Amino acid sequence: MPELVDLEPELQRDIIEFERKQEGQDYFTQLGLRPGASIDEVKRAFLELSKRYHPDRFGGKNLGSFRARIERIFRRVSEAHTVLTQPERRAAYLREHPQLSGTPPAPSVRPPSAPPTPSPAAPPSPQDEERRAERQSRLTRHPYLARTHRLTELLTRGKAALDRGDFEQATKDLNQALAVDSKNREASTLLGEVRRRNEAQRGKRDFEQGLEAEKQQNLPSALEFYRKACSLDPQHAEAAFRAARVSRALGADWNEQRVHAQRAVELAPDRIPQRLLLAQILLDGKAGNIAKRHLEEVLKLDPKNAEASALLRKARWPF
Repeated sequence: MPELVDLEPELQRDIIEFERKQEGQDYFTQLGLRPGASIDEVKRAFLELSKRYHPDRFGGKNLGSFRARIERIFRRVSEAHTVLTQPERRAAYLREHPQLSGTPPAPSVRPPSAPPTPSPAAPPSPQDEERRAERQSRLTRHPYLARTHRLTELLTRGKAALDRGDFEQATKDLNQALAVDSKNREASTLLGEVRRRNEAQRGKRDFEQGLEAEKQQNLPSALEFYRKACSLDPQHAEAAFRAARVSRALGADWNEQRVHAQRAVELAPDRIPQRLLLAQILLDGKAGNIAKRHLEEVLKLDPKNAEASALLRKARWPF
């Protein structure tokens, strides 16, 4: 069943497709540019994408899960723009990714030095030499086998990097695997898992920073961190709950309060504080009939809950 949001179906499809194309790509590709595009080209591309995907463009709309998608798209675009328009950061990025410079890297020039003394190594056995020669001959005769061998090697390396939490290396290996076979489902699936784990890890850091800001009574900063955590990890129930609570305390957009609170209840349906907060927000927005359902659920979980009983009376008799 399609999600009920304030977006045209064509725009929904565009957002989903653009986010998918962004996954695991380099900064130039994130902006829809060729490798090595100039700073002026980067600025123009960023301006065009901002007109379409800046979160402020959708202010006051019910975006549902598309809010997180739009924020992810714009965050990636902003990061790419920042790195590629600042000369020092751009140069550092291109040193790390020389294949994106648009020109072949210059060969390094080093002064001649005395060759190192080779350490003695055991000579390969005749059987090893024979097997190596046969394998190389087979790959040479059959390019398909060479391609399959390379693909298997890259997938194995990508999975190993993912398992040890090296998301950058995993992304590189799996993108290379897709360059070998663009339709390889395993590589695509693993890339999605890399992105999910990486963003969950970053979301955890943002959530912890939000807790610290809230502890210091810096609620605007706390809300920003909680928003980021929710965007990076849509399954983070506590981040959604705290985002709803702090946004209500700050008098933020009612629809944002409701979306965060609704998400918190969806992720933790048996948690009483989450349902009470959602009911309070719904009552603030004159949605008493919906609030009643959540308050009745609270009383099923805790029949003696005084706060739920009081709010339920308010929902039934608002005058």
